[in-house]
Amino acid sequence: MGLVDGLNTVLNACQLAGRCPLPASAVIVTAYSGNQLLGGAGMVVATRIANASSSNRVLLLEAGGEPSILNGIPSMDFFLLNQQANTWIYNSTVQNKSCQSCDGKRALTTRGKMLGGSTSINFMMYVRGNKEDFNRWATDAGDNSWNYENVLPYFKKSEDYNGAFAGDASSSQYHGKGGLLNVATTDYMPGADDFLAAAAEKGYTIGDYNGENQEDGWRESTYRAFYTDTGKPNNLCIKKYAHVTKINFRNVGGKPRATGVTYQRHNLTRTVTARKEVIVSAGTFGSPKLLQLSGVGPARHLQSLKIPVVKDLPVGQNLNDHAYTIVGPFMKTPSLNPNRDVTVQAATQFLLSGNGALAAPAGLAGCAFFTSPVAEPAYPDLQVVQFSVALYPELSRDLNRLWGLRTDILDNWFDPYQKQNTDARFLVLWAGRPKSVGTVTLKSTNPNDNPNIDPQYLVHPDDTEALLFGFKKIVDLFENSNALNTTIFPKPVPGCENLTFKSDDYYRCVIKNLSGSLYHHVGTNALGKVVDSKLKVKGIDGLRVIDASIMPRVPNGNTQAATIMIAEKGSDLIIADM
Repeated sequence: MGLVDGLNTVLNACQLAGRCPLPASAVIVTAYSGNQLLGGAGMVVATRIANASSSNRVLLLEAGGEPSILNGIPSMDFFLLNQQANTWIYNSTVQNKSCQSCDGKRALTTRGKMLGGSTSINFMMYVRGNKEDFNRWATDAGDNSWNYENVLPYFKKSEDYNGAFAGDASSSQYHGKGGLLNVATTDYMPGADDFLAAAAEKGYTIGDYNGENQEDGWRESTYRAFYTDTGKPNNLCIKKYAHVTKINFRNVGGKPRATGVTYQRHNLTRTVTARKEVIVSAGTFGSPKLLQLSGVGPARHLQSLKIPVVKDLPVGQNLNDHAYTIVGPFMKTPSLNPNRDVTVQAATQFLLSGNGALAAPAGLAGCAFFTSPVAEPAYPDLQVVQFSVALYPELSRDLNRLWGLRTDILDNWFDPYQKQNTDARFLVLWAGRPKSVGTVTLKSTNPNDNPNIDPQYLVHPDDTEALLFGFKKIVDLFENSNALNTTIFPKPVPGCENLTFKSDDYYRCVIKNLSGSLYHHVGTNALGKVVDSKLKVKGIDGLRVIDASIMPRVPNGNTQAATIMIAEKGSDLIIADM
């Protein structure tokens, strides 16, 4: 059946249970003034600004629509990442040091195209990153307000923590209670217990990676947590299916000022005016694309496309992302098998109690951090997540939808085990602090064209060497612990058969072939380079960027938590200027 084919089972169970929370039709308010916002982090900012004062009138322009019932079901993440109706689908340029087993040797990646942005489709991991990441941000920004001590209150502000460490004495120091975003654990994590037991055997620390030290129900999107569950402020106007194509400027006292935006909606082109500011929250690809189309970016690049230069800034020039590789599989039980576990009974359990297989994102069952020998400075630079997912017949197809890995290569590799529905564990390992840096540039002046995305995955040799170190640590954990005691998959990865199995060169070959984007793109409007410490675009009045693109370096962790923190801090910066 596969995860994709399980959708009908889930929908039918929803209808039988009578519990489908289908979205209501939105009322489109045509009056407008105030601030314009676009995209995922914008949901947080728009709601915070609207609630700060009833006199604030906020217009949020969203290129997509509302999340569907399926977006609320965590186990549907495999399917939701690559649906044209609700995601922007991107392919990178051809990569030479990575992605060799991907379609066209290009990394596949997506971004959410709906209210709540990528928080409505991601794998729901709340990982802040290492405290030293934010101390380095402060250095990049030239402003200590961005160091860990000063951003921690913004992490806590949004959080209603009900996780595994809620009873710890230090919980209140590092976690918030009563915030709008529920952070909790799931009851369905197949294989997590023996994964943690093996780690304990090896002497690794078991603890809260969002606490002091890192090394060791329904989906909560920003749309749901910050808007639908909090009263929907009536001074916030949302226009769906509104694709913003340009930021408009005028010269005021010899300096450009953002005055509004132009957008396309229902085959009509409209322009809106902002009395105060334009806030761009279109994400790491969308925000630099919009800025460059509007004349804000590298002058030479804009001039090559005959775009009048408003401001020469290094927009799009600092693309950071976590490049992943796959370790395994290890044929170990238990694991999630959609053919066995995605059933009417499982759907009914989820709808009635919020528990069970459908409440967990793709069999996610355990997370760990390592420090490799090439980590500079020396703090964790690797992250690994255990996905307990069986070798089932449709797995190759689902992984192709997820990461663009070629189905013919995967079918060859998994045969005959996936035909036998063999329980397995996959470990997804990624370079948490990559040294390889890429770019996002315009392909053309057509706002409907995707930008050129060249992430340069693994071009810096230290990134491969860091992954090699982590790869060997994971193999050792599985093969040389009593709790796991399972050898790595016996078949060599296609394309690496001529190398000595389990040698360093073999593992390097696996990394080069089975690698790509983990969807943690940041940096294209970086603090200190494109925006100042108040998130204002340098040299331009009335324009801010508030999303993951302002991160000067990707943190060693999933980026959702840090993006929400940025939105919370950015909201306060705007409110302080009112």
